[in-house]
Amino acid sequence: MRQARLAWIGAFAIALATLVVLSGCTIPFVNVEVPVNVPEAEEVGQEASDLGIPVVKLPFGVSTSVEEARQKVLSGKASTLGEGTLVVPGYLTVGVRTLTSSAPMCVQGENGILYGLDVDLAAALASEMGLKVRYVSVTDTSLLGSDCDIVMDTAPDTSGRVAVVGNYVQTASSFFYRGDTTVLVPTDLGGKSVGLQSGSNSETVLNRTGLMMSQQSFPSLNDAFDALAAGQVDFVLCEAYPGAYLATFHPGVSFAGSLELPEYYGVGALSANSELVGQLQAAYDVITANGTLEDVRSRWVGSMPALSEFSLIPDIPEGDSSASLTSPDQVGVGSNNGSGAGANAITSI
Repeated sequence: MRQARLAWIGAFAIALATLVVLSGCTIPFVNVEVPVNVPEAEEVGQEASDLGIPVVKLPFGVSTSVEEARQKVLSGKASTLGEGTLVVPGYLTVGVRTLTSSAPMCVQGENGILYGLDVDLAAALASEMGLKVRYVSVTDTSLLGSDCDIVMDTAPDTSGRVAVVGNYVQTASSFFYRGDTTVLVPTDLGGKSVGLQSGSNSETVLNRTGLMMSQQSFPSLNDAFDALAAGQVDFVLCEAYPGAYLATFHPGVSFAGSLELPEYYGVGALSANSELVGQLQAAYDVITANGTLEDVRSRWVGSMPALSEFSLIPDIPEGDSSASLTSPDQVGVGSNNGSGAGANAITSI
């Protein structure tokens, strides 16, 4: 029996490693464990293990390293980036907002383990570019070119300094309800109850419209979604990506349309580094076409569609547009409160 169990585990390890190889990236099948301190300049020549390179592990205690599968992937994809293009040669150094972002974008857990859509997508891009991946903590794009090559979750830049590749995140205050994914109309909402985080941006957005709904405030989005799942409210209104993430923990809860047109966020790189920008765009196009991007999104936001003008609830009645946006929606879990794309924070996963 023990030998059969060991044989099964070994077969599972080989199958999973093979799947990773064929997919072209180690994510979304595994999590990444990595410190987020920036290496000193003299460390560049050290071994990868000294640079904080991610240690990826298979489940069930299997000792086979997925890093071996990553190496097989990389062996078939040679980077052609020129000398001086990357902060650390051979690695795509990724800036993630560990202090101001939150799930589903990026959360730093125990022992420096990073989770999130940003982490997974960056790993997929690096593998497609024939590069290993490493992560550093940033708060904005000011460290581009010095401490990191790219910064995830970056808003469009009007100065021309930063080129933004892709639009993998779309932010908009959106409704969630018990039902299939759809875009409702105002008559579906009028007179119904809606859960909101007290003092949040989404609460203000709703109050700017003429929608007549019975509002119920909650200290966190977690509480609001628990109330929705229990049938205590008809809807929850919050930022789309945190809402979609929480919906994955409540079977039958789905996206029901947005109250505003989305804003878009992508992967930021220095515009002056045209060689990197070009290859980053090419890699993004490939993982979009082959379904990797959608696989990463589905892991974190379930069946929620990418937001566009078609996800906007039509003919929303006008109301008082003078109300100013207030504080972000936040989830009352953990201690790393902060705002991510769309300023709705989920603080632990």
